[in-house]
Amino acid sequence: MEGTKRRAANSLGMFDLLKGVGMLTIVFAHTGELYPMGDASHINPLTFCMFAYRESLMAAFYIASGYGFRKRSIGKCIDQQFKTLFKPYIYTGIATTVFHFIIHYSLFGSLHNATYETYKVLGGFALGLPHTATYFGQLFFSCGPMWYLLSLMIAWVLLDLILNIFPEQYINWAVLGTMLLGWGICITWEAPFCIGQGMVTVPALYVGYLAKKYKIFEQPLSPRLRGGMIAAALAVAALVLLTKSTDCVSMAEWTLGPVSILLDAVTGLGILSIVIWFQRRVENVVTHAIQAIGRRSLFIFCVHTVELTAIPWYLMPQKFAAHPVLGMVLQFTLSLGSTLLICELLVRRRDLKFWLTSRREQKAAEAPRRRSARAETPERHFAAKH
Repeated sequence: MEGTKRRAANSLGMFDLLKGVGMLTIVFAHTGELYPMGDASHINPLTFCMFAYRESLMAAFYIASGYGFRKRSIGKCIDQQFKTLFKPYIYTGIATTVFHFIIHYSLFGSLHNATYETYKVLGGFALGLPHTATYFGQLFFSCGPMWYLLSLMIAWVLLDLILNIFPEQYINWAVLGTMLLGWGICITWEAPFCIGQGMVTVPALYVGYLAKKYKIFEQPLSPRLRGGMIAAALAVAALVLLTKSTDCVSMAEWTLGPVSILLDAVTGLGILSIVIWFQRRVENVVTHAIQAIGRRSLFIFCVHTVELTAIPWYLMPQKFAAHPVLGMVLQFTLSLGSTLLICELLVRRRDLKFWLTSRREQKAAEAPRRRSARAETPERHFAAKH
């Protein structure tokens, strides 16, 4: 029994709890941003942890993705990323644009305003903007949480490019150089398609790749590595307390520039280690539910983007100005509940489609054998002779 549990812990399912916690945190953070208690200057234990380590949690996501990274040809890597990440991005952009127009026209009754505001949404997706920005003298909205998929796609391709081009002794320097170039792009120009964000997350992806290569999660952490994680986590917390500001990849904001990027990556590795340790030792209804959410993380990213952008949630804080806590809890419940419901429907539809496709392929494969068997029956053999 122990051996079975160990093998399951070392599979890709080992990150389901992290993904589930991340999805809940993302929805809660996007809800809390609209309410007064969402301000990072209010340093209490809950908001402190959420704001201080939110980018370290994002780094943990990149590291988990890098754990499944495998070097391949550039063409195959691009083709893989197009199928797994860029297609969902396109579908989500179309759905967000359509629902944004329908909802805004239904609520406000102005065809002109609905068209103009939806044009900003569509432009943000077409340009792949990680946050609201001005292009060609026109304001465009961000593509919402989808910036993560774009940056991850770019980081995968860049890391594959580095591993294919550079000799092993120069790979670390190539990764750091890519990060520095991406940081420079982020602070000087709002590059489209999250190019800068993708470049600065290559180190986190590479850390995940090395974690898999050296089996870091399959053995006790070395004292040196554990000490580095603790020191990085303390440094992140100290920077938040001293500067009253936090890192934010999507906004291209880092308190200490490249140093903060690396601190977030090391702290993210520590968060990932803690979550994996916890998942291997604690199994109950709550952890299973969170893991189920984690297994639907891609669907949640896409659906949450649609509802976050298309629905005018900014009206909720106005209606609950006197009771912000109640408004935030209600909005979080509605946002998360509707997202999970739609994701469950999408998952069931996908499973049904997969089952039907498998059945058709199985029948198609069996058809020649059935025809061959019928042709060899005694009656047909006799009829063939006479």
